[in-house]
This record gives sequence, structure tokens and C-alpha cells, in this order.
Amino acid sequence: MQEISHDSMLVTNRKYPKLKEVDDVLGGAAAWENVDSTAEPCPKCEHPRAYFMQLQTRSADEPMTTFYKCCNAQCGHRWRD
Repeated sequence: MQEISHDSMLVTNRKYPKLKEVDDVLGGAAAWENVDSTAEPCPKCEHPRAYFMQLQTRSADEPMTTFYKCCNAQCGHRWRD
């Protein structure tokens, strides 16, 4: 009988766990449908306007977080302030 050393075993098959689907915290594309725009330049394409929304992401005594989305349809870059 041949003894196999664990130091030289070859892995021929790997199984990866299925990742959970992640929900968009901001509500997905529908959340951006009825938002206002402001004169905030995009840091990626420098378009002069961006859509924005404010959400309370921390405790009530902290300021609200402002989320931006570039108005340029080809860019669509998202960032927060």
C-alpha cells in the first residue's frame, strides 16, 4: 500500500460557496427617478450638474449624508459627501 504525503497533494476540484445577492442600499434605480439636481461637478467626467438625495445613515445627532449621481447619462458616476 502506498502512503500519500499531505504536503504534495494536488487539488483538482474546488467548490466555491454561492454569494448572497446584495440589495442596493439606496433603493436601486427607482430611487433616482424623482430627485433634484444641483450645481455639483462630477469628479469623474467633470459634468457641471449632479442629481442628489440626502439620507440619514448615522444616528440622529449626526448630519445627513448627501449622495450624488452624475447627470451625464454616459457617466452615471455615484459619490457621496
